[in-house]
Amino acid sequence: MSEIKNGGKPAPRRSASQWLFNPFRYVAGYEALLLGLGAILASAFIGYFGDAHFDGVLDVHIGLKAPLWVFVAECIIDWLSLAMPLYIFGLILSPSALRMIDVFGTQALARWPYLITSFVMLPEANRRFSAYLMAGLTSSEGFGTLNYVGLCVFVLASFVAIAMIVWMVALMYRAYSVSCNIKGARAVITFIVSIVGAEVLSKSLILLLLR
Repeated sequence: MSEIKNGGKPAPRRSASQWLFNPFRYVAGYEALLLGLGAILASAFIGYFGDAHFDGVLDVHIGLKAPLWVFVAECIIDWLSLAMPLYIFGLILSPSALRMIDVFGTQALARWPYLITSFVMLPEANRRFSAYLMAGLTSSEGFGTLNYVGLCVFVLASFVAIAMIVWMVALMYRAYSVSCNIKGARAVITFIVSIVGAEVLSKSLILLLLR
């Protein structure tokens, strides 16, 4: 989106906080869609090397090795599972004209923090500690010797992943509010309903895909 000028004067300078938490005032439509899809595909590609599965709208887990297409499909399912109900609510509640490309594009762009998550999941220590936990939980012999370096790496990655989820949810809400021009209680309630439903839907679709 181009800057709006008032009386021939340039619009106020865009602050770093606006770019970080509400870039959708400036980026929408096909530009947001291309940037968002680029981030989604990059997250899937990097996640493939770290066995990091984005197996839900708000989920990331270190899991089994799988073909690259599985990681891509998971990320696409996550994006569409939320964008579709938000678009439907927008059609019902928006007081202004609504463009599908704006809703889907900004929701794609809102997922970019998972690109950071995919990087922090790359270290081999994450996979080793995840395997250690699974072995300890499923083995009759219990947990073996704990690798404290692996524990520290895993805990740090988990904290970063949680922070990225919080950031991403904030971006998703902003994207919904801006692209659909919905604010207040209606925006909050419909967003919560959408994200809960999308989490269930994405989990179900991914399970069907893997089967």
